[in-house]
Amino acid sequence: MNIFNRNLRTKSMLALVVACLVALAPMIFIGWQVLERGKAHFGRAYAENFTLLKAQKIKEPVSRELALAQRFADSVLLLRWLKDPDSAGTRSSFFQEADGYQEAFQGGNYFVVNRETLAYYFNGPDKAYSQEPRYSLDPDKAEDSWFFSTIEEFDTHTINVNPDVHLGNVQVWINVMIWNKGRKIGMAGTGLELSDFLQEFIAVEEPGVTPMILDSKGLIQAHPDERLIAYGSGAEADKQKTSGQDQAFSLQKQLSGSDQAQRLERAMQRARKNPGKVQTFWAGLNGKKQLLALTWIPELNWNVVTAVDLQAVQVLEGARVSMAVAALVVMLVLLLLLFSYGVDRIVLRPLNKLHQSATALARGEYDVSLPSAGPDELGDLTRAFSGMVKEIKSHTRELEDKVRERTCELEEKSTQLEQAKEKAEEASQAKTEVLDKVMESIHYAQTIQQAILTGEEQLRALVPESFCLWRPKDVISGDMVWSRRHRDGFALAVLDCTGHGVPGGVMTMAAVSALDRVASATGIDDPARVQQEVSRVVQKMLSNQDASRFSEDGLDMGLCVYCHSTRSLVFAGSRLSLFYGHNGQLAEIKGDRQSLGYRSSDPDFPFQTHTVDVQEKMVFYLATDGLFDQIGQETGLPLGKKRLRSFLSSLGEKPMQDQKTALLEIFEKHQGDEEQRDDVTVLGFHPAP
Repeated sequence: MNIFNRNLRTKSMLALVVACLVALAPMIFIGWQVLERGKAHFGRAYAENFTLLKAQKIKEPVSRELALAQRFADSVLLLRWLKDPDSAGTRSSFFQEADGYQEAFQGGNYFVVNRETLAYYFNGPDKAYSQEPRYSLDPDKAEDSWFFSTIEEFDTHTINVNPDVHLGNVQVWINVMIWNKGRKIGMAGTGLELSDFLQEFIAVEEPGVTPMILDSKGLIQAHPDERLIAYGSGAEADKQKTSGQDQAFSLQKQLSGSDQAQRLERAMQRARKNPGKVQTFWAGLNGKKQLLALTWIPELNWNVVTAVDLQAVQVLEGARVSMAVAALVVMLVLLLLLFSYGVDRIVLRPLNKLHQSATALARGEYDVSLPSAGPDELGDLTRAFSGMVKEIKSHTRELEDKVRERTCELEEKSTQLEQAKEKAEEASQAKTEVLDKVMESIHYAQTIQQAILTGEEQLRALVPESFCLWRPKDVISGDMVWSRRHRDGFALAVLDCTGHGVPGGVMTMAAVSALDRVASATGIDDPARVQQEVSRVVQKMLSNQDASRFSEDGLDMGLCVYCHSTRSLVFAGSRLSLFYGHNGQLAEIKGDRQSLGYRSSDPDFPFQTHTVDVQEKMVFYLATDGLFDQIGQETGLPLGKKRLRSFLSSLGEKPMQDQKTALLEIFEKHQGDEEQRDDVTVLGFHPAP
């Protein structure tokens, strides 16, 4: 069957199909091969580099904490006190020295255990300072078994992830043995908050990447999923076999099959022989085939492991992608050349011959030979050409008439467009007027908000030694400062309401109204009760809020009540902390992790009340999270609570207005040209004697 006897469309389609089959098949095969090999190659390099970087990031700070804990355990004053625990002089000297170590430890805490008396001493930022034991260890209690296992099985130190039921926290504990004349007489060390440790060293935003830490037995010491961590396993010496309970928290248990668990153990053995090198192998994890990269940190007795899902992580870029694109371009060029040749051979050459004949006919040369009329569309075109000449003159006259008619229509349309333009300009002017009225309303709302806000003039009238740094993100703020004179002192509060701008401003008015109502009805002697009542009032105010909305409204608050007669300050906080400084030291009282007024807020939540005996020259600060969370232009990181605490400590006994000026300068320097993320409020005051 001769395809050249088919019509023009069939010929073109056949040519295109042939060109696609010739070009696309090898192009797809080659591209797939390049991409798969590139993905495997770069995925392995990515996993190795990521693991080494993560190991270095973990090693440096933890090694520092370990070295500092060893110096702490080797303290001469500590040794003297443990040998004579009833001596008040040695006790006082040791705790004075321990204060310096507490400041140096990253977690801000330390502990000491006397093996003879089994007394457990602990001081940290979340506990009131004490030189007395927090509790006594009992060898018959399971929660205290970590100490007896560690003291018997380790000679130098161990790192143990374990919850302390007595202190009510979960830490990454660094335990260091204390020796005296060849005998272990106690234990000392520090702890890193587990959630902070995981956030800093384990959390990663890259999809498809799961970092973790294993001990020498493969038990999980740190993982993004805290449910997989083998708590307390660091208190047992390295053994050939682990208990059935421990195995449930091992990485071997998470892998698919015993052969993959054996691969992991061989990789750990190779890593221990070659510290600083990365061992990689493929394994099934969480129902997916993943690339596991492992390296050993001998100083910490830890394995750092990274599981990479190459189907989720983006690893291909650069040269490999360029090669794939180049191959695609070459295939496309070949396809175009082949298609062009087919069109030229089948379509363009016959049409060109017909064009030459038509040009001769246009010059009046009617005695020309037209292309042979074949069975396809070109043949039909040739046969129709001669009849078309006769109709040209008739069509020309009709076309001129239509042109005149269309010209009139266009002139009419042009007039209509001019009228529409005028109406659009009028609408734009009206829109501008509406926007001006809206801005007037917003500024009026700002005036109302500032009228109910406790300004610096009112604040100084109540507390002469005070300042207020208030920087709304928009015209209207979602932060507020509230004050009220107390029968024997005064009350101050900082409120951080949902959102900012107009929604936040409306919420602040509702919150202040609720606070005024509660203060008038129940008084302000008990800040914790005030917090509960405000939460209930705001919930009632917002009870008709649409439950299907994406977000709900509420607020956070820090409330202080000062009494002149007792020289004491009582504080209760809802997610806002109270900072107070004295003699160059700054302490923090954290607010409860419960917000006010939200639908999900517990109306009966027992807020904690904290009492501070006010000393001479003691300064107090309340601040919203807009200050801590502000991103810096140069660093790209938040200002952070730790940096703010260090800065406030450096202010010392400066006057309040000088402190405000210094605080504003460091905030603006950190912010630079970066956009302000949230409303910022800082309240500082020094109660009068």
